[in-house]
Amino acid sequence: AMSTHYKGTPIEQDVLNCWIKFNRAYVSVGHVLKTNMDTHGFTGTQFGVMEILEHIGPMPLKVIGEKILLSPSNLVLVVDNLERDGYVVREKNPKDRRSIIVSLTELGHRIIKPVFKSHLSEMVQAFDCLSNEEIETLADVCKKLGLHQSTKK
Repeated sequence: AMSTHYKGTPIEQDVLNCWIKFNRAYVSVGHVLKTNMDTHGFTGTQFGVMEILEHIGPMPLKVIGEKILLSPSNLVLVVDNLERDGYVVREKNPKDRRSIIVSLTELGHRIIKPVFKSHLSEMVQAFDCLSNEEIETLADVCKKLGLHQSTKK
């Protein structure tokens, strides 16, 4: 098992070891999921946008960016490509003319359903070495760690 060779305080070593393991797990699971996305011809970000629109419904561009943690310029490029391929449409928001609403087309809905099922199946397989209790604990710990960072700004 790869761990740190850094000789610091016990908490420094524990945090560094945890970070290394957390990051390696994230990268290895991410690689499996990316390989699956590649077979469907989507980037992870394109999939993320389509998945949100499929499960939550049409929404402003800005909200999509906030949900998938993407910069506005990157998001515009992703949506441009999805629109070019006929998966999404942009429409002016009737409630706010400065805002753009993005929604899936019929083709987008038809395409994302089987891709999502395949992606979810890969995720379940990736996590099948963990018990339900471990999955819940990991989710809780990740949420706690993530929320803690947003309170420090």
